Amino acid sequence: MEVDQRKNDNDLSVESALELDGSWERKGRSPNAAAVVGLLGIGVLYFNAQVIIFMIGLLITITINPAPETSATFTERISTTARLYTPAMRISLLISQFLFMLFPTWLLVKRWHTLDVRKYIRLKSIPVKEIVLAIVATLAIIPTGAYIGNEFLRWFKFPEVFFEFYQGLFSAHSLFEFTWLVFLVAVTPAICEEIFFRGYVQRTFERTMKAKSVILVGVIFGLFHVQPLSLVTLSILGIVFGFFITEAKACCRPWQDILPIIF
Repeated sequence: MEVDQRKNDNDLSVESALELDGSWERKGRSPNAAAVVGLLGIGVLYFNAQVIIFMIGLLITITINPAPETSATFTERISTTARLYTPAMRISLLISQFLFMLFPTWLLVKRWHTLDVRKYIRLKSIPVKEIVLAIVATLAIIPTGAYIGNEFLRWFKFPEVFFEFYQGLFSAHSLFEFTWLVFLVAVTPAICEEIFFRGYVQRTFERTMKAKSVILVGVIFGLFHVQPLSLVTLSILGIVFGFFITEAKACCRPWQDILPIIF
């Protein structure tokens, strides 16, 4: 009996310690429906806002510093275009992540679920060993995935100019630009995307789907980035990060739930 009681205590979900008194919860609606609506709503808002901000930024850039008319080669024109587009693309990414992904997620939890947003999304300190494991997993998965993706592009004989265009967007030419890029492509997604995907979407699916939510949201995470050649890599990373954020008591022994799905 004592063992069973400890087991039941460990299986209690996080909401047992929360006052779920938001508008969605008061109406007794499905957590899965909340996750789907939140995912679609914030996703559409994010992508559309990013395009609008990019177009505004590009218009300002062209107005202030118009591209010179030149008879340069196609490759040189692409390089010039990349340099022209880069500031607008970077700024649109930064603003859209914080204003149209992080802020709506926080507001959604507060309005639909509970005023204790931090506890709902499990915003807390992380053990050092998990941080080290996350870094190791990222370093192991991303380079391999990038190599495979590049080989596919070369196999399909995509012009080298497309590689140069992409590299130009994420290349740094000074210490300041390198620091800015690290904040943009590493720190910002680590805050905004993780709170959205793992903090809200996975957390909400998890209430009924248990550990299966880790795989589901991991795949959604990969699809969200709209990068076909990186889909597998991003999905694996999403699943790995999902396990790091998942509490055993909330997921009811993840490996016992997930292994039957895989095999």
